[in-house]
Amino acid sequence: MFKEVMSLTEVMSIFLKNLPFMITICVVLAGAFVTYRSNRKSIESQNLLASKARDAAHQDKISEFRHAWIQEVRKTSAELSQTLHECKMHYTLKQREFDHAVRVSGTQSGNQNHLDACEKFEAKYIESRAKFYQLYSKIVLLFKPSDSQTEKLITLLNDTRTALYDNPLLVTDESIDAILVELQQILKSEWEVTKSRTWVTNT
Repeated sequence: MFKEVMSLTEVMSIFLKNLPFMITICVVLAGAFVTYRSNRKSIESQNLLASKARDAAHQDKISEFRHAWIQEVRKTSAELSQTLHECKMHYTLKQREFDHAVRVSGTQSGNQNHLDACEKFEAKYIESRAKFYQLYSKIVLLFKPSDSQTEKLITLLNDTRTALYDNPLLVTDESIDAILVELQQILKSEWEVTKSRTWVTNT
């Protein structure tokens, strides 16, 4: 019984002697755990910030591309309108020269000077029509295929393309304006999306 008491006393003595060391170990372990948790939270926070920064950069780049695309559509639309007006003007002038030639000569062959003028305006008309085909193709390629937003626009462009071959008189100021109205509506819609993207990335 005495030995057991001594053994317990020895154990307590050893424990008390090593208590500072054990406390130090506990403090070190607790400090290491706190540091680990702190570093982990810091890394997670840094990763989250990096992810947001990458997403913001990606969204900004998309906004830049959309803005450049809108500018290209706007530029092409202006060129298309000018070209269609040139087609209309050259065809009208050709018809006037031909009608005047017939009236002056009294025959279908007409006066040679006026016929030469007809050929000149016809050549300009064909050149402008070819320019229209180029711009028409460019606009079609600028939009996604089967986009419901561009269905009416593509229909109007196709009707104009057919008219330039079959009956150029159908290409009027009103028909040209109708194409521009559709393009304006599409550009407005796309610009609203671009502004929305920019607002989100800057907040």
